[in-house]
Amino acid sequence: MINRRKFLKMGGAGLGAAAGFASNLASFNAYAADTSGYKALVCVFLRGGLDGHDTVIPYDVNSSRAYEAIRESIIDLYASEGNESRRRNNLLRLHGRSGNGFLSDGREFGVAKECRALHELYQDGKMAVVGNIGPLVEPINRAAFQSASADLPPRLFSHNDQQSFWMASSPEGATEGWGGGFGDMTSHVNRMASFASVSTAGNQVFTNGRNTNTFNLSTVGGLNVYGLESESFLGSDAFAQAYRHNIYGNTSDHVDFVGRDIVNLTGRAVDNNKIVRDALSASAGTTTRFPSTSLGDQLKIVASMIASRNILGMRRQIFFVADTGYDTHSNQAATLPKRQIELSEAMAAFYKETEAMGVENDVTSFTASDFGRSLIPNSTGTDHGWGSHHFVLGGAVNGGRIFGNIPQAEIGHDQDAGRGRLIPELSVDQYANALGRFYGLTLDERKEVLPNLSNFDVEALYGLFFDEFV
Repeated sequence: MINRRKFLKMGGAGLGAAAGFASNLASFNAYAADTSGYKALVCVFLRGGLDGHDTVIPYDVNSSRAYEAIRESIIDLYASEGNESRRRNNLLRLHGRSGNGFLSDGREFGVAKECRALHELYQDGKMAVVGNIGPLVEPINRAAFQSASADLPPRLFSHNDQQSFWMASSPEGATEGWGGGFGDMTSHVNRMASFASVSTAGNQVFTNGRNTNTFNLSTVGGLNVYGLESESFLGSDAFAQAYRHNIYGNTSDHVDFVGRDIVNLTGRAVDNNKIVRDALSASAGTTTRFPSTSLGDQLKIVASMIASRNILGMRRQIFFVADTGYDTHSNQAATLPKRQIELSEAMAAFYKETEAMGVENDVTSFTASDFGRSLIPNSTGTDHGWGSHHFVLGGAVNGGRIFGNIPQAEIGHDQDAGRGRLIPELSVDQYANALGRFYGLTLDERKEVLPNLSNFDVEALYGLFFDEFV
């Protein structure tokens, strides 16, 4: 049975409404987050399972040979498409000016030419790579995995469940995510709590918290209920009054809670969308040319919302955008390069726009995905995996570096769950913990939002940002 709180989250998000409707933080303890200035986090979720093996690729000679031997069939398929970008000589080597593309054992890495725009940002020290992240309950290696002697995320390798675990530390059915939890901790500093947690990809558990609901934003901005603001369309005052009553309703007409909630949510959705339209119209807008792709359009409207932050009175915001097409069971050589170009160009355009607005040090974007994929290919693609490698981008990022570890391109090492499916060495909780430090949350606040964080080293990604919060 769906309880009332869950209904309100589902219904409010579906109508485009957001927090503010239930923004009383009396249930929380007093917190001490650093909420000075403006900060935003932008989650770029890649649905289907990003193949980290085909994103951050071994570059040193020995590792490259081992990689190409295992992935020979996929690399040959790339070549048959006229694409030699996975061969070592065609990789874009990671050797940023402020760091390097090496791990402590001397292994080196690169990215395919399709990631050129992100590679340039890595070289310029604006982007970092974080290796082998994934959903975990506690640290685990191959022996513990095979003997089932450690707690595992439920229903591993399942798209829906691992997407949910990434966003909420719980399988499908969860209602509160860590993005929304960050919103709960900081919503009191925003003049309009309704726009603290924003998704361009529909209702998401990631952007819902205990008292924070998702505001659904279309790529054209706030939506208008056709005719609501046009007297000429409505024809007469009497019809206009009846029409608006039908949209906004009257809570006194309903004796049941659900009826009243629907009326309140509908009216608030209409009002919030008008506020967004007006704010976007009044702001300076964007000046960067974004690619005309799904991800480009989503990041452009997110940039427009950030440009409207002062008009809306926002000091802390969480954004969620998503792209599809990463479930590369087949035709990987034809599919993944296109996705990588779109990802690289859209994220680079977004960063350029934050620079134009002067907020590049205040906005961090980061990638996430269901899971990684198997190192050993199937016939024309790869199968569901676990850990993967991700990008963190922003002016405050201590970029040009690889954080964490990228296991050897081989089978049977301590972090191999079989067929080269990486057992994560960094948990999503640790990744979120580092992002939460940037956002200004204290360790106690981060632990409240991230239920498994206490099982891990909380300083594992210390140094990912220049000005770390303790």
